Amino acid sequence: MESFAEVWEQVLEYCKGTMAETTFKTWIYKIENPEFIDGTVVIKSSSEFRNTILKDKFYTILKEAFQSVLGGIELEIEFRVENGNNNENRKKENNINEYKEESSIFSNCNFENFIVGSSNKLAHAASWRVATAKLGSVYNPLFIYGHSGLGKTHLMMAIQNEIKKHNSGIRIVYTTSENFLNEFISCVTTQSNITFREKYRNADALFIDDIQFFGKKESTQEEFFHTFNDLINTNKQIVITSDRPPKEIEGLDERIRTRFESGLIADIQPPDIETRTKIIIKKAEQNNIKLSKQMINYIAEKIKDNIRQIEGTINKIAAMQSLYGIDPTMGSIQQIIHDIETDNRPVSAIVDDIIESVADKYDISKTDIISEKRNANISLARNVAMYSIREVTGLSLENIGSKFGGKKHSTVKHSIDTVEEKMSRDVKFKNTVYNIIKQFKDN
Repeated sequence: MESFAEVWEQVLEYCKGTMAETTFKTWIYKIENPEFIDGTVVIKSSSEFRNTILKDKFYTILKEAFQSVLGGIELEIEFRVENGNNNENRKKENNINEYKEESSIFSNCNFENFIVGSSNKLAHAASWRVATAKLGSVYNPLFIYGHSGLGKTHLMMAIQNEIKKHNSGIRIVYTTSENFLNEFISCVTTQSNITFREKYRNADALFIDDIQFFGKKESTQEEFFHTFNDLINTNKQIVITSDRPPKEIEGLDERIRTRFESGLIADIQPPDIETRTKIIIKKAEQNNIKLSKQMINYIAEKIKDNIRQIEGTINKIAAMQSLYGIDPTMGSIQQIIHDIETDNRPVSAIVDDIIESVADKYDISKTDIISEKRNANISLARNVAMYSIREVTGLSLENIGSKFGGKKHSTVKHSIDTVEEKMSRDVKFKNTVYNIIKQFKDN
């Protein structure tokens, strides 16, 4: 990590994964040129209003993001209002380039820095072919699946970046399934379906991340089905990622499933030790870090299933070296990996553990909590579980609902509001909830 700019890129990725995409794009992504001055992060705004919002609403998440990226190191954050010619900022805030803005924070994701091994060879080769062939002519759609942190989004962004190198003015739309869903609901509510359809159906290439969340969303799937057909029929490229193959996405319309399967399905598996070693060496070189063979072997042996955790380890080593002049030692690397193993458990595992903890507390089964049963004790436990998951993981209301049989955004919000209201008037209940949350936030 040669500069504070690279630290900031990691902070952006952290924030992007912990809040609604619209919120991220409106407030965090549009922070212009933050600086690191005398141990303090300085964040500048063009207006007092924007400065106040950032300070009041986003100080905590930004503090947590820097601490996560820097391996527990805490930085002070100062917010300033900076006057001047802000025409360029206003252009960004008007979102004049909606097709490219969403993916620009992934500009460093390319084929050159993607390490190929036996676990991802097919996905990489297929992605390169899609990126370099005539648009829409091969592997359309391309469906890449695998567990979190294995490089699916990296390949998706590498395809986009390669396409843009050779096709000026091309209209690329990147979104997540959650954002697609939220946009669709908003357009239906405001009766602006035409604008929504123009955005997606006029794209030259459509990239959708985490398609598995479309399961059981019938109206959204119907809209996506027609979007998909329009694009395929006009030879526009579609690339999709998921954490599972189409046949395992519960509640996915059979018409959509068969269309996914008509293209190429490529999986990414956890990297073998040889690939992990190559990744560590490559990342260390990129960040000008000198690691001994013993250090490299230790990292490769300890982190087996998640490339993102390998990158996080190297980034934290680089941050300590760049910002504080601390060279890596076996002891510091062991501590960093211990922190990562503790803090970066899969969200799905954390969610399951929270539900189990709440079930034990209320003397009911996990099955009862995620069921449709509505007796008072089960309903209260379900509400507490939803609230605790939100507090610990930062998952969106939509994603939390999917863990409870596909409950609606509004249902989850009502459950969380119910818990907050009860906590405000019942100290014993408040302590019970805090104790449940504390056991996961302290781990």
